[in-house]
Amino acid sequence: MIRLGVIGYGVRADMLMDELLTLPGEACLCAVADQNPERVKALMTKKGSKEFLHAMEIDKIDGMLRKCPIDPESIRFYRTAEEMLDAEELDGVLVGTNCNTHTHFAQLVLERGIPLFLEKPVAVSRKEVALLERLADEAKAPVVVSFPLRVTRIVQEVRKIIDSGAIGKVEQVQAFNDVSYGFVYFHDWYRDESVSHGLFLQKATHDIDVINYLTGEKPLRVCAMKSKQIYKGDMPAGLRCSECDRWESCMDSTYHIEKTRNDIPRSDYCSFAVDTGNEDSGSLILRYASGMHAVYSQNFFARKGAARRGARLYGYKGTVEFDFVSDIITLYDHMSDQVTTVKVNTPPAGHGGGDSALCGNFLDLIRGNVQRSVAPLEAGISSVRVCLAAKESSEEEVFRNV
Repeated sequence: MIRLGVIGYGVRADMLMDELLTLPGEACLCAVADQNPERVKALMTKKGSKEFLHAMEIDKIDGMLRKCPIDPESIRFYRTAEEMLDAEELDGVLVGTNCNTHTHFAQLVLERGIPLFLEKPVAVSRKEVALLERLADEAKAPVVVSFPLRVTRIVQEVRKIIDSGAIGKVEQVQAFNDVSYGFVYFHDWYRDESVSHGLFLQKATHDIDVINYLTGEKPLRVCAMKSKQIYKGDMPAGLRCSECDRWESCMDSTYHIEKTRNDIPRSDYCSFAVDTGNEDSGSLILRYASGMHAVYSQNFFARKGAARRGARLYGYKGTVEFDFVSDIITLYDHMSDQVTTVKVNTPPAGHGGGDSALCGNFLDLIRGNVQRSVAPLEAGISSVRVCLAAKESSEEEVFRNV
């Protein structure tokens, strides 16, 4: 029996437990450290407030089948992570807290030598990055970072194409993420930049990791720019759609998100209030050690059919392009007229099957069946270094070293 504990049990941790508890290996959730155990129990049993029901609907849209509910009565609850870690003998711990506490809880787990599943971003400051680098050097237990995109079927197929030499060495990357559900980052808790630390760290960290993974290159230097053109305004701080008399005319009200746009609201904070944080678009240019560079852009007010996420990777012999939304890989041969299109048929489960792959790897690491994390802490550190440098560059209008 693999005994697991969770620090910070929210929607993301619940999705991961759905995977972990249904994979072979007899994993069990024994303990949870969370300051709101009643909320956690409601989430575990897939019952409770409207917010949790919305979260479940979002999972259905993503193709995530909700699996058997967890019995909260079989789990020991603790108010603090320290209490749980001191009282329990755990084989592995998942950290699913908000972004600004990931490093703190990672330290508590790693210093006890317990295998760790760590949500992204792994850090939100250069000081935290330095701490994680020390912990990585001293770690006596494996770490899996929550980077499911790198282990999706589509990215693995692109990696095979690159490794085959079909396009030659990758010499440039153009990557993109037009987020169809971008309103979430202005309606929900993400809107508090003291927690999310902006959308380079919150969102781009996944895409930068995929670029790093596919190219195998070391990022060195970055310049970036970000804009806040849509989600800004002078509405009162803390205002909610349910308290606002403009709900009928505002297309970003919870009412119109659900009834007119047929999307799923996660919360109802006003996206146009003075306390709404986060840029609503951003771009960066990243130089790598070989001299090649990557361009990446993300947008949070694209909608519906405008959604796309992926990249073009260019070599001398060819170009390979992939898009998570269309689930298609296109290979262009530069030396002939041949164009090959592949429909990947990515599994509909969480993050295109990436969650299952990460969770399976985590359990195998705990058992000692494998020695290598498919998403090691070093990958999380490399990605967050780029995103921190991009955030600094966009605010200071200078190039920054990664």
